[in-house]
Amino acid sequence: MVENVYKFRRITQKIGSFPVLHLSLNFPPPTRIMISVFKRCVPSSLSSPCTLTLVSVIILLINQPQSANSHLLSPDFRAMSTNSLVTPQWLLQNLNKVRVIDATWMPADAYATEHIPGAAHYSFDYAYFKSEYIKFDLYPPEVFQKYIRLLGVNNNDQVVIYSRGAASGMMFASRAYWTFKVYGFTNVTLLNGGLDAWKAAGGSTNQETVKPQLGNVDIRSLNSEILANFEDIPFNHLAEKHADYIDARIPSQFTGQDPLSATYPGTKAKGSHVTGAINFPMADVIGPNGFLSQEEVDAKIAKLGLTAGNQVYVACNTGIQASVIFTALERSGIKAKLYNGSMTELAYRAPELVNATGK
Repeated sequence: MVENVYKFRRITQKIGSFPVLHLSLNFPPPTRIMISVFKRCVPSSLSSPCTLTLVSVIILLINQPQSANSHLLSPDFRAMSTNSLVTPQWLLQNLNKVRVIDATWMPADAYATEHIPGAAHYSFDYAYFKSEYIKFDLYPPEVFQKYIRLLGVNNNDQVVIYSRGAASGMMFASRAYWTFKVYGFTNVTLLNGGLDAWKAAGGSTNQETVKPQLGNVDIRSLNSEILANFEDIPFNHLAEKHADYIDARIPSQFTGQDPLSATYPGTKAKGSHVTGAINFPMADVIGPNGFLSQEEVDAKIAKLGLTAGNQVYVACNTGIQASVIFTALERSGIKAKLYNGSMTELAYRAPELVNATGK
């Protein structure tokens, strides 16, 4: 009995230390008072007043109402969330400390028209190649390494990527962001809101073509933890194989209101999406100033019906819109693999798998 009391005292002394006091600042006054009282005494027995105070504090903590800022997703879904975004204000203060990449793909002359000073242009025409079924296929690591070295990227750089146009400037940038990460370069972030947000914050632009000094970045392999190939996905058996498949296309394409043949002439697919797919278009996570707040995105993810522990796959038409959803999921702590072939591959390689319609 004495030994148990001694262990309990050591535990409660630790509980009564700085971390609990620090966290108590966010609690209502009654809880803060009880924690304060508890810190001024050490329990001598399991029935002591201090012990009872501790029990009361624990009960209060358990029953604390969830605040508006509390995370809406169950911890079962969450891995380590990734802070993938920087604000225009942050970039204004750190522009000379980072490597800025303009990933705008369309219109073709966008970069030449204006860009953030010092930004190198990441061209989709050079960064990817078109293969038999994949519109934006990935080069071997050594080839991509040569390309981003030409953009001046070094191993120790912090890269900030932005673009303009679709999805409040986040669509092309998100694709470049995912690409850097799939090649193992992780010190990369996105400028939330893209070029328009930069200019709205007072950022300048120019038309000078940037020719960086050759970088030294090392790219050694593709990260299979965030990349899915056709063979990896258990189509028609998603539930049995503990997988969730998110389709980021617009609702009219997902439901079949817009016929698949309009996008993929000659496809033999009878449906508009794969069986078991969940529609989560990029418009659901984007607002006028870029990505919505994490709390807003969390609330929308919570309604998707994802199963904790399942492997999450993200797809769209060509892997670009899916990159936006990948980024949103990652920011909320959900690990996902992007299916790079997406519907472009399925429509022609395996049209029989596109066998469902409606919502």
